[in-house]
Amino acid sequence: MPRISRKEYKEYQVFHIMVQGINKSSIFDKEREKNEYIKLMRNNKSEYKITIIAYCIMNNHAHILLKTSSIENLTKYMHKLNTSYGIYYNKNNERVGFVYRNRFESQAIMDINYLYNCILYIHNNPVNAGLCELAYNYKFSSYLSFIKQNRKIFNRLFNNELEYENAHKNRKTELFFIEYEDDRDREIIKDINNYLDARKRNIIEFKVDNTLLIPIASRLKHVYQLSNVKIAKYLGVSREKIRRIIN
Repeated sequence: MPRISRKEYKEYQVFHIMVQGINKSSIFDKEREKNEYIKLMRNNKSEYKITIIAYCIMNNHAHILLKTSSIENLTKYMHKLNTSYGIYYNKNNERVGFVYRNRFESQAIMDINYLYNCILYIHNNPVNAGLCELAYNYKFSSYLSFIKQNRKIFNRLFNNELEYENAHKNRKTELFFIEYEDDRDREIIKDINNYLDARKRNIIEFKVDNTLLIPIASRLKHVYQLSNVKIAKYLGVSREKIRRIIN
């Protein structure tokens, strides 16, 4: 996989966006609803200088990977997109009130490894949900259009279309892509508990034994992209201790 230099990558300002229905309800349940959201995504991107890299519209949520010229433009773009779709959805379903769980969740994609895996993660959402066997078969994602419409990025990440196809089929990654903060929190706590259970250790042993602490602290750092402060909070140890064992 070709690499993008650190200096060059900073120019991208890429974000993974996730939008979810209120109470996790299906707000993109019908084909026409998914198509409408995709249409609005595309119609509004030029106004706010947004480049859509990848997307996938599921029944109760949507993933968008985009490049923006500024955070302000990103916020305005998502506000217009979600407001327009919210009006459309309420009108066509004869309802009133909130459509979304909240505005949207965002995760900055800060390195090329995350960019690569985020594209695969987004396109494989319907596969992981059991809606299709291959990402290629899902109509409401950018799997096919990504090859042509984002050729510059495609050429930097994949050597050819066969490599692109195989990457989706054989994707193996532990990188965590944020959904919502409470979901993320549960995932992290579950991960820590599973780590302890697998080693048949209790939390007291865990805190005083660096041979136990280092692997899970490193995992939280690299898989969940947590700061030392947050790692220390989750593991119940001092920030200074985390700094020493990670560095």
